Amino acid sequence: MNRGDRMVVGLAAAYVGVLVAKAALAGTAVARRRARVRAAADRPEPGRPPVEPADLTVVQPILSGDPQLEDALVATLVAAPRARVLWLVDEDDVEGRRVASAARSRHPLVDVEVVDCPPCPPAASPKAFKLALAETRITTAAFAVVDDDTRITADGVAALLDGLRVADVSTGLPCYVPGPGRWSRLLAAFVNDQAILAYLPTSASGSARALNGMTWAMRTRTLRRLGGFGPLTGLLADDLAIASRVRGAGGAIDQTDVPQFVSTSVADGRAYRRLMHRWLVFAGLAVRAEAAGWRIALVVAYALPSALLAGLVAGALARPGTVRAGAVVGALAARSAVIAAAQRTVTGRARHDPAHSLAAELALPVQFAAALAVPRITWRSRRYVVHANDRFEPVAR
Repeated sequence: MNRGDRMVVGLAAAYVGVLVAKAALAGTAVARRRARVRAAADRPEPGRPPVEPADLTVVQPILSGDPQLEDALVATLVAAPRARVLWLVDEDDVEGRRVASAARSRHPLVDVEVVDCPPCPPAASPKAFKLALAETRITTAAFAVVDDDTRITADGVAALLDGLRVADVSTGLPCYVPGPGRWSRLLAAFVNDQAILAYLPTSASGSARALNGMTWAMRTRTLRRLGGFGPLTGLLADDLAIASRVRGAGGAIDQTDVPQFVSTSVADGRAYRRLMHRWLVFAGLAVRAEAAGWRIALVVAYALPSALLAGLVAGALARPGTVRAGAVVGALAARSAVIAAAQRTVTGRARHDPAHSLAAELALPVQFAAALAVPRITWRSRRYVVHANDRFEPVAR
């Protein structure tokens, strides 16, 4: 083999090695978490008694626009029929209130309150602002914050409550159900292939590092002890703000291994780029919030694999040949096998879509570079320039 062939083979080996290591860490995390939960069920930890489903409030900030919204809201009522439910709707969102009323009418026995929310101030996080408005209405022992495109399940709710036996906050594992169209399938492929190998490995040694804003739960007294939602309204990424507050107070985050299902309708390529850009801007904020050692580890774990894969494919295309083609085919076959096996283990079945998955990961280095270079996002009908989680500016469209 010449030098170029050896380089491509080396990239393939490095890529597969990192992927296998992350899968092994994910498996370790799942096993250790299940052992902790079993131990806590047998011998409850001091100050962490079990939370019953009737002692839960589900809080969902709502923004209309997605045709799947009503089904997502109904899923909440099916998954948590004994819980109290708060749906937070902008007072000028007529369609949002209509959808909430239609969803509530399908399960009239569930305790649902639709809360009209005034306009969010320019310097506040639109989601955290709504959560702060709901805080006084949370009177149960615990609460769960659920995004309006998330279809929680009874098993997912039970996992969140189990997590509160062993940690101060528990968070769900996202699993996307593809919406209509190829861009929705591309988004689902990206999340389903990345989530298990992103969120679980960092919790292999104990407390998770991050909180997924899609679904998370906390005891109400813990929220009060941390100062409530009010001080967080000036922090744009609410999940990062909560995670930082919990860890800063010496608390622990439980990363559950039970999937919570999400379905987002992505209309076109522009909508896909806008959503991915926002996610990666927020990911950059989360990485910068870490200590130097963890920052390096996270970059190696999450940015390096995509860069290796892009380099591998580019090297093979630059000078096609048998050795390079074999390296690419072997690496992609190993990639699909590892991802599908992880999905079967955690979610019950393989959800791997090889073509969309490969396209999503190859685009990732360029998308992340764009997020670092242009920190301008669109979120919940607003646009911001994001300098830091506590420093952002609303901008005109």
